[in-house]
Amino acid sequence: MKIKNNSKNFRFIKQTNINYSINEFFSLDMFNPILQKNYFNNYDLSIFKNKKFRTHVFGMGGSSLSTKLLCQFLDPYCLDKNIFIYDNPSLVKIENTLLDLNINKNDKFIFISKSGNTIETKYFLNLVIKIFKQKKISTLIKKFIFITENKNNYMRKFALKNNILCFDHDPNIGGRFSIFSITSLLPLLSIGHSLPSIIKSFNKAKKIFQKNHSKLSKYINYSIAHEKKFNLNILVGLSYHDKVNAINEWYRQIFAESLGKNKRAKNYISSYGSIDQHSQFQLYIDGPHDKHFYFFKIENRNKTIISNASLIKGYNLMSTLEEGAIKTLIQKKFLVTQFSIKDDFTSYCYLIFFLIFDIYLRSKFEKINFLDQPAVEILKKNTKA
Repeated sequence: MKIKNNSKNFRFIKQTNINYSINEFFSLDMFNPILQKNYFNNYDLSIFKNKKFRTHVFGMGGSSLSTKLLCQFLDPYCLDKNIFIYDNPSLVKIENTLLDLNINKNDKFIFISKSGNTIETKYFLNLVIKIFKQKKISTLIKKFIFITENKNNYMRKFALKNNILCFDHDPNIGGRFSIFSITSLLPLLSIGHSLPSIIKSFNKAKKIFQKNHSKLSKYINYSIAHEKKFNLNILVGLSYHDKVNAINEWYRQIFAESLGKNKRAKNYISSYGSIDQHSQFQLYIDGPHDKHFYFFKIENRNKTIISNASLIKGYNLMSTLEEGAIKTLIQKKFLVTQFSIKDDFTSYCYLIFFLIFDIYLRSKFEKINFLDQPAVEILKKNTKA
């Protein structure tokens, strides 16, 4: 991964120095699945051996976004074809999708909720059952898989009553940081991806990250110092490439839920390619000068646009739009940071490690616990059913 910013265009700013321990960082429970050799031996995954299912994933926030984050990069063409991700209780979308599909023995329905009591997950479950009855599918229970904590919750009781396969959600790993756990990986195994191969990429990226963490921390320290000095209260993440849109969406979640815990908290906005270049950029460029821009990029080796043929080749157009946006923002004297990765899964995993590390250091600077979510828990209590 290459990190590039235009900090040389600004007058010298004394870098913030945040004390941290890389050993402490990797002692966080979220990394247990890749650090503990036999972690996945606790799960019976034989049902997926040498099989590929068309998979439907139901879950809110990190319960489904972590899968989307990995799947979109590994196999972007399988979304809404081999794997369907339902991360919003939208009646129209769910009914339109499931009523039109020919549900057969190759379909699996994975419902994910750490607490097992999430109101949206109850909705998903009961709506799917209703649709199955409409389609006169009698063997629906055999198609269900649950991931939830091993507690006396709604999903666990439903699973026991109906003999549904149920995997334990690690109680020590929060939903938004479940990227390395069974929560995000089970749907990928269901559509045919190899667990050893994914874990190998995680570990390879981790080793590269460990060698470079000191250098990477300097980028984060400088960003925090610059944001503080110039009162930059908004971070805008921009992605132009289909394969990295989900990482921008995921980073928005972990940024807000991890760091939004005091009056100094910054807002994170996720923007998408030419859609926002034709709308939000007027505000970004001529509006308040209170933003730090992150660009998530995949290195593009295609040629520049010289004809209509080159216009529609690969990501030529998107790269041209992306570079135009970067050039314009730099001209307007905004701080612009570019994260460029190669088009391979290890590089993508390396970026994931870096973004978690970014949250970790920012939480140390703010002296907050980035792992809890007290406001979200209050919200859940007020929306019980």
